[in-house]
Amino acid sequence: MTTIREIAAKAGYSPATVSRLLNNDPTFSISDTARKRILKTAQSLNYQQPNTTHGLAYKIAVIFAVAPQKELEDIYYSNLRKSIVKHGEQANLQLTFYHNLEAVPLDIDGFIAVGEFSKTSLLKLRQLSPHRIFVDSNPDSHHFSSVQPDLQSMTERAIDLFCKGHCTPIGFIGGGFWSTSQSNHHHMDARQKYFESHMRELGCFDDRFVFIGKDFSVESGRALGEQVITSLVDQPLPKGFLVASDPLAVGVLQAFNEHKITVPVDAAIISINDIDIAQYVSPPLTTFRIDTNELGQLAINALKESLIFDTRGKRTILLDADLIYRKSFSKPIEH
Repeated sequence: MTTIREIAAKAGYSPATVSRLLNNDPTFSISDTARKRILKTAQSLNYQQPNTTHGLAYKIAVIFAVAPQKELEDIYYSNLRKSIVKHGEQANLQLTFYHNLEAVPLDIDGFIAVGEFSKTSLLKLRQLSPHRIFVDSNPDSHHFSSVQPDLQSMTERAIDLFCKGHCTPIGFIGGGFWSTSQSNHHHMDARQKYFESHMRELGCFDDRFVFIGKDFSVESGRALGEQVITSLVDQPLPKGFLVASDPLAVGVLQAFNEHKITVPVDAAIISINDIDIAQYVSPPLTTFRIDTNELGQLAINALKESLIFDTRGKRTILLDADLIYRKSFSKPIEH
């Protein structure tokens, strides 16, 4: 572990100076040149900084481009907001939330962005601050860092499990984006993209078994469940469905139950999120547990490091998810 004395020796300052800076002494005054030299030295030596902003009060905009009504309908985004607030406060960052990009002041030190943004908005975001990070997605990895769930890994693992459990053919039920921007342009959700790509690699993609709704709500899931039943009335249902989110899956289950389609006997379901309701529906959902608390924590830590050490490189952090097995899909027996 790197010591204060090692940092002081390499940076060319006294151990007392380095200690007072790194321990956030409120009575300590130091020039910007000295501060940057010491912090860059500490970073180069992989010093694990304490939970402090080193005397600086950073102003952070959290641009939450998720419509308030949709946030109420999908607890995933509500939990993500809570995590950002919790870990931002613990890191002594001054967070202010905005739904409207035009309302964000120009004197911020950095920002966190959540949701979908138009190309014009992305250009404006790039001009706000070099210290920027997206949470849950990354619209442009060349210009933005991000912390996001590893949706590709989840999607491919679900497909492989369906194949291993002989739940084929496989269908996909997904949704579209919502945004506070004025853009009505449709973007393919990453889960749908990864599903189609992996299924094509396996040589078993069939677009008849892909159903996409307007959003990720329970209402949309119910409508898609009805659509599945209506469109496939003259042919067997897929034996497995990957559903893009738990609220969608809840709606699908409602439609299937109403039409006497038994899950998992007639069609197994794997979902994504593991919100609280997933364990209480009938049957309880097998679903990937995305840790929104860790997403928020990683985003705050990455942004804080960028601010303190003034790093400009962009990186993408992918967070894996555990699959929680319940009755909608049983774990295949290993041979």
